[in-house]
Amino acid sequence: MRFVNDEAGNTKLETSLMAGGEVDIFINYRMDKLVKRINANMVEPLDAYISKDQFDMNDNFGDKAVTKFNGKSYYIPAIILNDFVSLNKSYLDEAKLPVPTEWTWDQYKEYAVKLTKGDGNDKRWGSFVGNLEPKIYEWMDKTVKTELGPNAFYKDDKASNLDNPVFKSYLDTMVDMERNLKVQPPYSEAKTSKLQGTSLFLSGKTAMVWNGTAGIRSIKNTKDFPHDFVTAFAPTPKMTANSKFIGGGTGYLDFTTINANSENKEAAWKFLQWYVTEGNEPLISSGRVPAWKKVDKEKVAKLVLGDNPEKLFDVESFKRVVFADVEYVNDTQFKNLAEIQKIVDEEGERALIGDKPTADAVQSMKKRADDLLAKN
Repeated sequence: MRFVNDEAGNTKLETSLMAGGEVDIFINYRMDKLVKRINANMVEPLDAYISKDQFDMNDNFGDKAVTKFNGKSYYIPAIILNDFVSLNKSYLDEAKLPVPTEWTWDQYKEYAVKLTKGDGNDKRWGSFVGNLEPKIYEWMDKTVKTELGPNAFYKDDKASNLDNPVFKSYLDTMVDMERNLKVQPPYSEAKTSKLQGTSLFLSGKTAMVWNGTAGIRSIKNTKDFPHDFVTAFAPTPKMTANSKFIGGGTGYLDFTTINANSENKEAAWKFLQWYVTEGNEPLISSGRVPAWKKVDKEKVAKLVLGDNPEKLFDVESFKRVVFADVEYVNDTQFKNLAEIQKIVDEEGERALIGDKPTADAVQSMKKRADDLLAKN
């Protein structure tokens, strides 16, 4: 049964979980949603099953693949959600720019300036940050984590970390690209027009877009997105040259769980083991790279990129970015996260449309988030 991954679909799923044993296994696409379900006793702890079958989590997924809650394991991640920058190789060649193997935001901006061309309706933008219309919290979160690592928004459970300079730095970068350098569509225009990065990129309207493996299905779909250029790949930009967590938003996803009210828990566990190892292979071609460490990487690359991949992809840069040995960022703090996301989006929007300076916007984020955390 499909529950669409939007607010209405998540509510329907949770209603079904509360209603009884209708659902045996379900997949969670955000950690805050999963935490909410764990706290509502909707999720079966997996430790006893893992121990009984001697299912070696470290060997199969690595020692940081699962964040425990109250000392218990509630999920296994099925995929790695890879974030990267897609680049139009023809535009790079035209500007005599190499495919970056690592870069900072300052270097990214230099590329964006050199790749921007034309005016008005004929303008080609150098950059678009975000696969769908811009979402401030989502991309700020991915960016600051390159520098701060996990739980970037929290000092502790009573105070936010929004006074750290990296939050203002991210907003300054976006303002600089949109209003000063004019190398990225202004936030207000992107939001009003519901601009989509992948569509802009594949129609040649932007030279670079920060997206991820899910966008590859559109690159392969030359019927709906006709284009003849090759797409190259670069890692997401770092805040500074010394940023440690170079994967940006890359991390574990498709958190696969068993319904605590399932009447078929043993069968569900058998299915779950199969699904998170070899069972999700049919989804690889849609850009879902397995988290299972024993997967055949060459096979994954072939399935993701399709037949004759050299026609559409710079295969070498794809492998370099997607199979990079980077430390993924796993959050463990989620207190009032939904409300904090809303605060960041509201105040960040005011900065990007020019309603208030970035320093004032971040100061407001900090005060509102701190007031919220202190109450609870």
